[in-house]
Formats: sequence, C-alpha cells, structure tokens
Amino acid sequence: MPSDSPDAASPFDITTPQYRAYFPEGSRDDVEFRLTRMLSLSARRWGTYVESRMLAATGESRSRWQTLFVLSVATPPITTSLLSARLAIQWPPLIRTLNSLEEDGLIRRIENPTDRRSRYIEITPAGTEVVNKVQPVLSQIRSAVFGSLSEEDMRLATRVLEAIAVGISDVQEASG
Repeated sequence: MPSDSPDAASPFDITTPQYRAYFPEGSRDDVEFRLTRMLSLSARRWGTYVESRMLAATGESRSRWQTLFVLSVATPPITTSLLSARLAIQWPPLIRTLNSLEEDGLIRRIENPTDRRSRYIEITPAGTEVVNKVQPVLSQIRSAVFGSLSEEDMRLATRVLEAIAVGISDVQEASG
C-alpha cells in the first residue's frame, strides 16, 4: 500500500531518477502524470486479467462478450454506429466481431427501414445464453479485485473516471 508520507519515495521514483526533470515534486504535472500512469496501468492489467480469465472460463474473447453484453442491456433497435460509440471502438474491429458473432448465431443484423446504409443489430437467444454464462464469472472477478475497496471508494473512483471520460470527450470535440 502506498504511503501517505510526502517524503516516502515510490518505487517509480526510485527506478526513474530523471522523472523529476519532467515532473517537479508536488506540481500539478506530477499529480496528473501519476494519475494517468495509474489509470493506464490499471486498465491494462484489468483488461489482460479479465481477458485471460474469461477466455479460460467461457471461451469468449473480450470483444465478443462486451459486444453481447451491450446488446443485452441496450434498448433496441441499436445501430452499428451507436454500438461503436457505446463500446468506444472503431468500425473495423467492431465489424470483425459482429461478423464472428453473426456466424455463430449470437446476433442478427437487420436492415434499417429508414436508412438503407444502416443496420440494426440484435442479440439472439443464443447470444443471451453467452451473456448469462459470462456475467457470473465477471461478478466473481470484480468481487475479488475490488474486495478491499469500500462502496464509497468505488463510488468516488467511478465519479473520477466519469469526469475523465467527459474531459476526454470535451477535448476531442474542441479539437475537431
């Protein structure tokens, strides 16, 4: 557990002596860098761990079960564009995932009657079965990883991450 002492050197500081040349101690840059570093490390470790556990337990890749989960909780009809936005992924990997899910009978794509260029995507009963298989495994993983956090810690972390996501969207919109 990290120390609250301002004098305690973190392992990162000890192993990267040039760090302070870029990020003066106690500066806003220092705090922002540490936050983004922990955000990136946590996201990578979470993704890698969950991916390996889910693949072993269910045979489903992250892109497949995440897509199915979003479809299972979305109010139909859902377009490819909306699904792409909700998953925060680009079209080429989404289309590959959708093709695979459709080949396996886990989703259906239906022509959008109001826009011939667009298709609606819906989960099939077989896709719902996959979600029902995946969800308990995800719950076990979350419980194990977040077990030491209080509900208030998790609510605070959620608020912070939501603010970061909104900040990213705002900056992206502003930069065109």
